Amino acid sequence: MFPVNLLPLRTLPSVAVGQYFTLVRTFTCGVNRLGKKAEQLESEEPAAEDLPVTFIDDDAESTEEREARIAAIRNKSRLLPQHRNMLHGVLPYEQSQSWVHETVKYKRMMLGRYGIDGSRVDPRVCFPTKKEAYEKAEYERVAFPFSLKQMMDANEAERKALKAATEAREADVARKLEKLDQWTADLNARIAKKEAEARAAKERKDRLVEEVRRHFGFKVDPRDERFQEMLALKEREDRKKVKEAKRKEKEEKMMEKLQKKTAQFEVSETEVPSEQMK
Repeated sequence: MFPVNLLPLRTLPSVAVGQYFTLVRTFTCGVNRLGKKAEQLESEEPAAEDLPVTFIDDDAESTEEREARIAAIRNKSRLLPQHRNMLHGVLPYEQSQSWVHETVKYKRMMLGRYGIDGSRVDPRVCFPTKKEAYEKAEYERVAFPFSLKQMMDANEAERKALKAATEAREADVARKLEKLDQWTADLNARIAKKEAEARAAKERKDRLVEEVRRHFGFKVDPRDERFQEMLALKEREDRKKVKEAKRKEKEEKMMEKLQKKTAQFEVSETEVPSEQMK
């Protein structure tokens, strides 16, 4: 037998072998997936929406659908339908969306903004009903009971009364300002009189106290009972003297007035006979 020379075997690391098999598997799956996608695209027919506009069959769609599709393509504003309608001067909503849209105020506003045809509102809604007209007339009768002429006359009378009151007030202030100097002098005189009376009362009290001290002949405590009794007695006597002096002064004034009246009466009597003689 002949000897056989075997080639040396090279062993690969396990990590490299795993990476090799993973790469082969990924490539195989990708090829299979691409094949399935190609078969699916071949089996499906392109939809009309996916084709360009030039390849769409115009006969297959109606005019309204075509206009709607073109309008949708043109609308790039991203506005809400109601806002886009308002921008183009069209009624915002085709149907009422809230209870507000059924109110008379809203309908009148839509009628004034979009017209009779554009608002789809009955123009009679702008005119009040018999009940509303009656209620409005009744309200005006109660709230405004006077006519325009009566209100103008009342306003004129009120204005005249206010003017008269202002003039009277100004005249009264002017009259009082004229007497201000006299009133100031009288006030100062009364104040001086009060001060003089207070000083006189104090002097009289001091004088009485001094008289009581001289009566006892020695210095006595004003809080002593005997001192208080004698002081009260002196005060009563002094009040009697003051009262008597006032009475005499009053009598003298009365006599002086009587004498003046008597003299005037005598003069008038002498003048009357002389006139009669003439």
